[in-house]
Amino acid sequence: MRLVRIAALCALIVAVVLGASAALIAANQARIVVYVLASVRKRTGVDIIPRASSVRLGTHLIVVLDQPQVIANGHEIVKLKSLRALVSYHSIFVRSGLPLYRLTATRPEITLPVASSAAAAVPIPRPGAQSISALQDVLHALARIAWRVDTIDATVRYADGAELANHVGIVAYRTHRQPSLWLLGFSGSVLGSPVSGAQISGKIGLGIGKNSRPGEFAHGQLWTWDVPLDGIEAEGFGLAGAIQGSLKFSLHDDGSVTGETDASAQKLLLKSQQLAAPIDLGDYSLHTGFDITGGRYAVTKIVLSKINTAVLSGETELLGPQSGTPELGIHVGGFNFDAAAAKQTLLSVRHLPADLVDMLNRITPGKVTVGAATLSAALNEIETAPLDAIRRNLVVTGTIENVGFTIPTDTKLPPIANFSAQLGYSKGLLTISQGTAKCGNSTLHDLAANANLGNGIEGADYKASVEVDADLAELYPAIARSLDLYQLKERDRLERLGGRVEMVATASGKLSATTLVAPKDYQVRADAIGAVLTIKGSPGPLKVSRGTVTIDPDSIKFDHLMLAATGGDATLDGAVNFAKQGIAVHDLTLGLHNFPSETWLALLVDPSDFAVSGPIGGKVVANSDPGNRGAITPEGKLTLAKGGVKFNFLRSPIMVQGATLTMRRKQLLLSMPGSKLEDQAIDFRITVPDYTHPSIRIDATVQKLDLEVMRFVRMPWSAATPPIHFEVPCSGHIEARAGNLAAFQMTDMKTDFTRSPAGDWHIYNMSATAYRGKMKLDLAGRAPDNWMHMTGSATDIDPAPLFMLGGKNTQSPLLGHLFLGIDLWANTDTNFFETLAGDMSVTVRDGTLNKFTLLSRLLSFIDIKNWLSAQIPDPRVNGIPFKTIITDFKGKSGLFYTDNFVLQGPVMDITANGSIQFGAGALDMQVGMFPFDTVDWVLNHIPLIGERIGSGTGKLVAAYFHVSGPVSDPSITPQPITSVAQFVKKTLGMPINIIRPNTIK
Repeated sequence: MRLVRIAALCALIVAVVLGASAALIAANQARIVVYVLASVRKRTGVDIIPRASSVRLGTHLIVVLDQPQVIANGHEIVKLKSLRALVSYHSIFVRSGLPLYRLTATRPEITLPVASSAAAAVPIPRPGAQSISALQDVLHALARIAWRVDTIDATVRYADGAELANHVGIVAYRTHRQPSLWLLGFSGSVLGSPVSGAQISGKIGLGIGKNSRPGEFAHGQLWTWDVPLDGIEAEGFGLAGAIQGSLKFSLHDDGSVTGETDASAQKLLLKSQQLAAPIDLGDYSLHTGFDITGGRYAVTKIVLSKINTAVLSGETELLGPQSGTPELGIHVGGFNFDAAAAKQTLLSVRHLPADLVDMLNRITPGKVTVGAATLSAALNEIETAPLDAIRRNLVVTGTIENVGFTIPTDTKLPPIANFSAQLGYSKGLLTISQGTAKCGNSTLHDLAANANLGNGIEGADYKASVEVDADLAELYPAIARSLDLYQLKERDRLERLGGRVEMVATASGKLSATTLVAPKDYQVRADAIGAVLTIKGSPGPLKVSRGTVTIDPDSIKFDHLMLAATGGDATLDGAVNFAKQGIAVHDLTLGLHNFPSETWLALLVDPSDFAVSGPIGGKVVANSDPGNRGAITPEGKLTLAKGGVKFNFLRSPIMVQGATLTMRRKQLLLSMPGSKLEDQAIDFRITVPDYTHPSIRIDATVQKLDLEVMRFVRMPWSAATPPIHFEVPCSGHIEARAGNLAAFQMTDMKTDFTRSPAGDWHIYNMSATAYRGKMKLDLAGRAPDNWMHMTGSATDIDPAPLFMLGGKNTQSPLLGHLFLGIDLWANTDTNFFETLAGDMSVTVRDGTLNKFTLLSRLLSFIDIKNWLSAQIPDPRVNGIPFKTIITDFKGKSGLFYTDNFVLQGPVMDITANGSIQFGAGALDMQVGMFPFDTVDWVLNHIPLIGERIGSGTGKLVAAYFHVSGPVSDPSITPQPITSVAQFVKKTLGMPINIIRPNTIK
C-alpha cells in the first residue's frame, strides 16, 4: 500500500511538471523556434529562415517551418516547401533542442555548387583514411543535428538550373541501440544525360554497428533499372535498349572499397543511318567485382554473358589514379568471336568503301577465338590516342580456324581455304605460328610470321616462313601471269607445268598499307622432285627426278637438279648471282647424257638457222667473265655420237660420227671429222675464236662437193634464193677433191671466203682444175642490191665440154685450148645478162671452128669446091681450122663491143668488129673472111661480088658481110671491100655459149 501511495505521488509530480512545461512551451513557441534555429546556425553555420512557423505538442515537440530558406555562405542552397522537426522535450532544456529527434524536408530543391557543363571535372573523393575521417565528421555533425533525417520528393539541380534528378526520397537514421551506425535509404529518377529516365535506389549502413565486420566502415547495395543506352555512339553507330543492375559494396576503415555488380540488358539494338534496319544484338548480362584503394582502382571478375553463355571474361585496374600519370591495365580472358555475324553486320552497313565490301565478300569468316588479352598503358595516352595506345601496349593471344579468302581473279590463284593459325600480339609485335591452309590443291603448313607494328603498318619490319606442297598444274596460270608481268624473254616457251613439289620459303622486309612491296630478303628452297615442265615444241615433258632449287634476292642455286627428258637426261648445278653490275654465273654446270638435241636445241635456236639431231652427251661449266660485265665463259666438251648438223646455208645436213663442241676460255670449236655431206666424206670444223666478240671461222675438206649444196651458190642467171640470216661475221676455207657447179665439173678445188653480218660476201683465192686446164676466180657480192663482181682467169681449158653442159648440143661449135680473163659486174637479182658490164679477153689456140648456123650461112656465099680438089677438108662439113682466135670485149648493160676479133688459120682468116647484146642474144657486126692466097680463084666464084672484087685486089682476096639479128637466126648482107685494115678486128666466133649455153646452134 505504501508503495502505491509513493508511485501515485510521483505521477502527480510528473504531471504537474509536464503540464507546467507544456504551458511554458505553449507560451514561448516563437522563442523556442528561434532558439532551435540559432543552435543549428551555431553548430553548422547554416541559416534557416522560415516564412512562417508553428509548434505543436505531442510525444515530441513538433516544429513546422513553412517555405524556409537555407542559406550557407550567403547563398541559398535548398528551397523547401516545409521543414518539419521533432524536438525532444528533454533536449530543449538540456542540449538547446539538438539533436532533433526527426527532421523531415518536403519537396526540397537542392542546388549543387557546380554547373552541368563542369560536372565531369568535379574530383572524386580519394579512397583513404582521410576520406573516412571526413565522412565521420559529416556523420558526427549530422548526429549533433538529428537522429533521423527524411527527404520527400526532392529535386536536384546544377548551379545553372539544369535538373539532375527528381522524385528523390532519402531516409537516414540511427538508433539509441547503435548510435554510431547510420542507416541510409534512397530512391529517385535521374534526369541528366545520357541516362535520363533511369531509376535508382539503395540502402547503406554508415558507421560502426554491433554486426559490423572487422575493419568495415560502411556497406550497402544499389539498384538501377530503366537505364537507357541512348546517346552511346561511336563513328555514327549507337546502342539502343535499357539496362538494369545492382551493386553491393563495402567501405573499409582505410578508405578502400570492395564489392560486385550485376547488370543485364534485353533486346539490345545497333542503330545507324548507314544500316537499312536496326540489328538485334540479343540479351546480355555482366557480372563484375571491384576493389578500390588509394593507389589502385580495380574491376575484377568481369564476365560478359549472352543468354547464360559466357562470351568474355577479364579484369581491369587503374594504378596511381590520383597521380599525374595514372596507368590503366585491362586483362580479358578467352572468348569466341562470331566472325560470320560480324561480317554480315558490316555488309549491312551502307556506303562502305567499295574495296572494303569487295574484301568482305571474298572472306569466309570461319571461327575466331581470343585467348588472354592484356592492355597496360598510361591513362592520358589512352584518352588522347587510343588506337596508338592499344597498338603499342596490347598483349593478346588467339586462334583462327577455317578462315577462307578468295584472291582477286586477275592473280589467277585459287582461293585460300581452311586457314588456321595461332595468333599472338605483344606490344606491337604480331606473331603467327602453326599456320595451315589450302590454296586449291596446294597445301600450306608450318606458317610462321612476325611483324613489328609498334609504329604502325607502314614501314613495319616483318619476317615469315612457310612450307608448301604445291600443285604446279593449278598454279601454272598464276606463274605464267607473273612471267608476263616481268616481261621475261621466251616466257611463251613454257607451255605447261605439272606435278607437285615441296617448297620452304622465308621472307623479311617492310610492310606497306598502300602498295605491294617485295620483301627485302627472302629464300625459296624447292625440292623439285616431281615437277613436270612442258616446253612448246618439245617431244615430251621434262621431268625433274632429283635435286633442289634455292632462290633468294642475290641468286638462284641449283643443287644436283636432274631433268629427265624423252630419250635422255640432264643435270644442273651451280648458281646464278644477281648483283648491281648485272647477272653473274658461278660454276653453273650442265651435264647431258643421251639428250635429244633435235628438239631441245630448237627451243633456243630457230631450226631453220641451225639444227642438230641425235643424242648429246658431255658437261659444260659456265662462269662469268670478271673482266667483261655480262659475259659468260664456258668450259667443257659436248659430244654428238651420231646424228646430223644442219646449217641454214647448206642444202643438206652434215651426218656426223662423233662431232665434238669444245669450249675453252673464250674459244668455241665444233669439230666434225669423218662426217658426210650428201653421202660424200667431209671434215668440217667451226671455230669461234672469242665469243665475246663473235666471229666464225669455217674450215672444210670434202671428197666431192656440189657447190650448189651451199644455198648461196647458184648460176648468176638463176632465180634468187631467199636471204640467209647470219648475224656474226664469218670466214673460212674450203677444199674439195672433186666438185661441180651444176654440170660444170672441177677437181682440186680450193677457196677462201668471208661474209659480213650485213650480208656482203667475198670468195677469193678460188682455184680448181677443170677440163684439162686451170681456173682462178674471185667473187664479191653486195647485200643491199645483190650486185656481184667477178674477176678470174681460165688457162688451157677444153672449151668443147662447156658448149655441151646444157645437154642440148651433141657437138661443140668450138674445139681447141681456151684462155680466158674476166672482170665483170652484174645484178644477180634481176636479168643477169641485161645488167652485165665490164671487160673480158678470150684466146683460143690450135682448134677448129665447127659448123654452126652463122658459119654455114657465111660459107654459103662462097664456092669452095676447088678446096676439095686441093685435098683440103670441106669447111662446110668439118669446120674451119685455126691456129688462134684472139679477141676482147668491153661493155655495159649487157651490150659488149669488140673491134679486134681475129681468127688465123690455114684455111682462112676471119676478122670482125661490132657488138653483141648478151641479154637478147643479138649481133650487129662487120665480118671479113680472108681465104689463103693460093686459092684466089675461089673468090672469083663468090656470088654477087664475083670477079670485080678479085680483080681489084690482086692475090689478096676478101669477102665482107654485115651480120645482124639473133645469133640463132642471123641476117647476112654482103658488103663491098673498102679497106682491109679496118676488118682486122677481134673475133666474131667467140663461143657465146661460155656466157649462155646453147646460144649458138
